[in-house]
Parts: sequence; structure tokens; C-alpha cells
Amino acid sequence: MKHSLFIFLLQIVSVYCATAQAEFSLDQAIDYAIKSSNAMKAEVLNVMDAEARVQEVKSSGKPKLNLGVNYNYNFIRPIQPTEDFISPAIFDILNQFVFQQPIDPGPPETFEITFARKHTLAGYADFQALLFDPVFLKGLKAAKVSVDLERLQSKISERDIIIEVTKAYLGTLVAYENKTIIENNISVVETMLHETTQIYKAGFAEQLDVTRLELSRDKLNMELENLTQLIEVSKNLVQFHMNYPFDKDILLTDNLQSMLDQIQLEDDLMLASELRYTDRPEYAVINKAIELDQLDIERLGLRWPILRANINIQESLQRDDLFDGAEPGFLPAGFIGLNLKYPLIDGREKKSKQERAKIRQELKELQRKDFEKGMELEVINSMTAHRNAKKTLQNREDAVTTTESIYDITQIKFREGVGSSVEISVAENDLYQAQAAYISALYDVVLTKTDLDIALGKLNN
Repeated sequence: MKHSLFIFLLQIVSVYCATAQAEFSLDQAIDYAIKSSNAMKAEVLNVMDAEARVQEVKSSGKPKLNLGVNYNYNFIRPIQPTEDFISPAIFDILNQFVFQQPIDPGPPETFEITFARKHTLAGYADFQALLFDPVFLKGLKAAKVSVDLERLQSKISERDIIIEVTKAYLGTLVAYENKTIIENNISVVETMLHETTQIYKAGFAEQLDVTRLELSRDKLNMELENLTQLIEVSKNLVQFHMNYPFDKDILLTDNLQSMLDQIQLEDDLMLASELRYTDRPEYAVINKAIELDQLDIERLGLRWPILRANINIQESLQRDDLFDGAEPGFLPAGFIGLNLKYPLIDGREKKSKQERAKIRQELKELQRKDFEKGMELEVINSMTAHRNAKKTLQNREDAVTTTESIYDITQIKFREGVGSSVEISVAENDLYQAQAAYISALYDVVLTKTDLDIALGKLNN
């Protein structure tokens, strides 16, 4: 019995764990998105690739040692045509010391001889080192700067993820807020319908009053159903930007009111803040690209010699019969060499490349100036939009308060028999319109604050 009870409880716990919702605040949702985003994983790989390029450049300037074995079988041995230089020399000696009458040996004959053996086997060790090359040092520095550039590029991707998750999250919270208002309205209408039904049964109200309230309730229930579906769609969008599985549910733990309070606090502090271009990741990317172009210009302008060293040691075996020990064995050889190379004339190739690098740098400097102006305009417009959105929200809050007061007074008058259902209908419609306008203004405030943070470069993880 105890064993069965234990299994039953274990099943209940398993079902609960399987259906439990994962809770995410906005910051937690952003952290999860950054860690699980395929775009960020790709950026990490790009940084790793840039770091690998640095090692690749370094390796081109490091000493290298090669060991190898070469074997050749000369199935057709190379033949060298050679004039007979021995016979003329012999006849010259004989004509001087032996023959009384000189003998003319005639033109020398040409013989075909070969110095190659059938088999050649050689083992070698070759060591090379770069001793001096300023261009290599500039190239290495440029490779390191490219790593920094990739890291800055990843900051832009990270910022974009933060924007996407933030806007989707806020949109879902606004839908939740709207749902709460609709649920409260349904509760009020249900209470009013119950009271009106009792008054109708007592003969002090008309059937039209009951029907009107039933229609209002049904309309609100339909809106509630649509909002419920909208919330699911909005949550799916949040999970999409988070790269979170769709088959698992999430619970958003932040609320709009606390965010509005935080927005108000940040706005008060923002009065003393100044616009800083360096807060935007795009600005840092442009500056780093200009620095990279400058290194390219300096590299292409260098006119220094390149000095390399080479050490080679080898032993070779040359035989007609590879395994005949009577023939000569391995013969050693070795040398040490220095190679000095100075690019004297290159057809203005480097000069042309340097001019193009200067043009690229000037284009990026123009791009930087345009970005500065664009950022200033973006900040000004975002501040204006946010300021107007806050004023609109305050007006909409006052309108909701006023329409709620009118609606409450109209209900009291109706219950006391001095008001009509038409007045309640008008007051109800005015209240719902004011609430809808309030929700729209609420969303505009949080959205314009997000846009302002984007413009100022403050929307960072």
C-alpha cells in the first residue's frame, strides 16, 4: 500500500514538473536569448576564426623545420654530349716529345656520357627562419585588430537581440494589462447584469436593460478570448526571439507598472546625461575599421628589405645497384644561406593599393560623420516622441479616471431609478474607449523609451 502511494505521488510530481512554466523576467529572457541565439553562436565562431587567423599570420613568420626523403629511379638516365678533350691533349704531348713530325688528330669527336646512377636516395633536413620583415609585423598587428573588430560586430548582434526580445516582451505585457482591464470590466458588467435581472424580476426594469447588459457581457467575453489568443501569439514571438522551445510554456514575471516606475526614475536621471557616440556599438565598429585601414596604409608604405635564413643538411646515395655495398655509400652535404630581398620596382602595385586603402579610410570617416549626425537626430526625435508619449499617457489616465467616475454615477442613478439604460450604454462605451486609448498610450511610452535607449546606446546587456 505504501509502495503504491509512493508511486502515485511520484507520478503527480512528474506531471507537475513536466507542465511547470519556466519563469522569465525581461533581463532573464534577454540573457537566455543571448546564450541560446544561433546568431550569437555564429558571432562567437567568427571571433574564433579571427583569432585563428592571428595564429596563422604568426606561423608564417616563425621558424620552420622540414624533414624529408627523396628517391628517384632513373629508368632512362640523362645523357650529356661531351667533346673528346683527352685525345687532343695526348696528341699535343706526343707531338712535342715523341713524334718527329706532328700528327694532326683531326677535329675532336663528341661522345654521349652520363653521370647519373640508376638509383638516387637522399634524406634531408631543411630549416628556414624569417629574420627581418616590418611588413610581417604590420600584418600581425592588423590581424589582431581584426579580432577586436569581430568582437565589436558581435556587440551589434547582441544589441539587436536585446531589442527584439525587449519589444516582444513589452508587447506581451501590454496585452496582459489589456486582459486585466477587460476581466475587470466583465466583473462589473456581470454584477450589473445580476442586479438588473433582479430588478427586472421585481418589475422595476425592462427586458431591454437586461438584454443590453447581456450583449455587453458577450462582447467583452469575445474581446477577452481574442486577447487570450493574442497573448499566446505574443508569447510565441518572445520564445522565437529567445530561441526557446515552442512546446514549453513560459511565464513573464515583470509587470508594466514597475517598468513605468523605472522609466520615470531613468527619465529623471537622464536630464544630467550627455550624448556619447561611443555608447553605440556601430560607432566602435566604424572606428576600428578606420584603424584597420590605417594599418593597411602603413603596411603598404613600407620599403624595407626582407631577410631570411636557410640551413640545409642532407645525405645522398647514388648507385646503379641500390643494395650493392661495394658501390659508394651516403655522401653528406650541407649549406647555410641568407636571402636578402628588397622590392625596388613593383610597377606601382603597392602605391596603387595604398591609394585605395586611403580612399576606403576616407569613406569610413565620412560614414562616421554621417553616423554622428544621424545619432543626434535619432536621439532628439526619440526624446520628443517619448516626452509626448508620457504626456499623452497622463491625459489618457485622467480620461480613464473621469469616465470611470461618470460610469459609476450613471450606475447609481440607474439603480435608484433616475437614470436610463441609454445613459449607461453611453457611459460604458466612453469608458471602454478611454481604456483602449490608455492601453495604446501605455504601449507608446514603453516603446518610445526603448527606442530612446536604442538611440542613446543604453540598451545593453
